[in-house]
Amino acid sequence: MVWFREVEYLRGFAALAVIAVHVSMNFTRIPGVNLLALTDVAVYVIAHFAVPVFIFISGWVLAARYSGAYSLPDFYRRRARTILLPYLFFTALYLLVVVEGTIGFAGMPSPGAVAKALLFGTAAYNLWFFVLIIQLYLLFPLIARGYDWFDRGGAALFLLLSLLFFQVLWNVGAHCLGAFAGTEWYTVLIRVFPSHLFYFVLGIYVARHTDNFRSQLRSFSPAGVLAAAGAGALLLGGMWAAAVLYYGSLSGATLSVFCIYRILEPFYYVPVIAALVLAAWRLEGRGGRPAGASRSFGEHSYGIYLVHPLVIAAGAAAWTSLTGLTWADWLTYPVLFLVTAAASYGAVRGASGVPYAGYLLGESRVQKTD
Repeated sequence: MVWFREVEYLRGFAALAVIAVHVSMNFTRIPGVNLLALTDVAVYVIAHFAVPVFIFISGWVLAARYSGAYSLPDFYRRRARTILLPYLFFTALYLLVVVEGTIGFAGMPSPGAVAKALLFGTAAYNLWFFVLIIQLYLLFPLIARGYDWFDRGGAALFLLLSLLFFQVLWNVGAHCLGAFAGTEWYTVLIRVFPSHLFYFVLGIYVARHTDNFRSQLRSFSPAGVLAAAGAGALLLGGMWAAAVLYYGSLSGATLSVFCIYRILEPFYYVPVIAALVLAAWRLEGRGGRPAGASRSFGEHSYGIYLVHPLVIAAGAAAWTSLTGLTWADWLTYPVLFLVTAAASYGAVRGASGVPYAGYLLGESRVQKTD
């Protein structure tokens, strides 16, 4: 398999965005609606490109690794080794340790809570991603075969546009069903693979047409790509900040705001993916310590994704104890973002030298060959 250098940079960017989402989401702990809360809402929405980028990378890497004939048992054995053990371990850990807003012992979970956590990834706010990616891993051979059928007929772009339309309908429908039939419907539907299928197949398309993708992207003006991504960020972030200001809270926003957001989000995420690839090329071209640090952060992004809720919770408790500052103070957010990024990276990199720890933290060197 040819390894794509862009992937490690993209993983690093996405991991930083995940941390930004999970630090900024504590705007809900700010009493009332003020400038800090509105700023955090905007950051929270803008940084949500993280999961689509991770899904895109997964499609890209899998399609590059598994093209032509390959052993299905070997494929599923490798996928299970990559994802099931970390998911089971961290589900157990986060069932025992509270990481939302504070840190502490949650007590022994009931069998029903364990079953729900495993099925829906609810043990911690970051684990729903595993429910989604497990489905895509299971279905990858069928999805790739279907994509290749369209590709051979010259209809790959038609397939992508159709999946984009279908994904938007699915996600809008999830919000509508959640509003009228109960929030549990939204919780389930947003974790089912059609909610992110377009990004996964977009990754497969890039793997099958990497040279064409690179040449087409290089033909675009970097300023134009950045402008498109920036405009999407301003539109979505501003829309949600305005909705929170108007309705008084995120939960008070109407169904129409959620639906408009779901319609617009792919038109923000795709330019962001293009902008991040351009940024990866720029870093790779310049080389030096910034490029090396970015690649290293990306190489450990899987483990960072798994452990960062612990770091945020522990860091917030220590920060408040030492300074008296809380989530209602401006300085808390940049400090905890930087501390979480550095401490999560340091913890994962340090643990990578411990025998068998890589199996729990999903070391990316395992993923490279798997």
